[in-house]
Amino acid sequence: MAGAGKDHGDPATLDAPETIDRPVYTASLAERPFVGLRIGLLSGFLSHGTDAETIPVKQVIDSAVAMLEANGVTVVQIDDTVYDAQSILTRLDTQRFEYREALDRYLRRPDLAGNRPKDFHQLYASKDFLVIPAQYEYIKTASVSSTSDPAYERVCAGIKELTRTLSATFAHHRLDAIIYPQQKRLTVKVGSRSQAQRNGILAALTGFPSVCVPGGFSPATADAPIGIPIGMELLGMPWTEHKLLQIAYQFERLTQIRKPPVLGDAAKDMHEQASKSRFPASQAVSSAYPLGVLE
Repeated sequence: MAGAGKDHGDPATLDAPETIDRPVYTASLAERPFVGLRIGLLSGFLSHGTDAETIPVKQVIDSAVAMLEANGVTVVQIDDTVYDAQSILTRLDTQRFEYREALDRYLRRPDLAGNRPKDFHQLYASKDFLVIPAQYEYIKTASVSSTSDPAYERVCAGIKELTRTLSATFAHHRLDAIIYPQQKRLTVKVGSRSQAQRNGILAALTGFPSVCVPGGFSPATADAPIGIPIGMELLGMPWTEHKLLQIAYQFERLTQIRKPPVLGDAAKDMHEQASKSRFPASQAVSSAYPLGVLE
């Protein structure tokens, strides 16, 4: 996520300082040393489980913290209970209220061509499109929700309070950035119903810029011959993308963690199948994602 200056089609960007309009981020990537930086670590965005899906994530973050501190960074533990990703998602997710209306606006745009559903209800009544089982309840709720619901106003007020709290956390601890794992547990296999314990909700709701860097890998297994990549997210204050990218650049330069993936046979087969498929034809849908229709 990033804000790159004013976009008159997006009112949220209109408060952007004039100095960051049309920035050239690459020009200053190597200008910021690590020494003297203050970076917060969100304790509530870490899993404290003891299973093989969560331990590698915690170990990667511990290693990242050790590397930062060895290079002159002060890492500040942030233990505020407000920073609980699951609680934030449960209380403050706006998508259920906004999705139907946003999709209706998109599908009714006069510049869209071709034969297509004209609104949300026509799309999901057609029985031609995929509803992933894990999304069924969400789609059902979105079909009867709107931004005129009183609950939506309460959610928006909660987001504003979360944004103020996050700004206050940066100011109180004099932070340059905040770090946490991209998700609390390892990435699930292709075809799984959903990804549990994701942490992206904080940046998504507050609009604070964030960037994910390679943090490390889980131990190698038969299914993951080089291990499973684990991402670390860096979050910054609004309009500080230049600083955030400088920190990310220095982190990657010092760790050299990134390595190319090994494409397994199953992934190759799925890629080949997808390249020959034309959605939403039902025969193109993997058996891992059965067609769902709203009742």
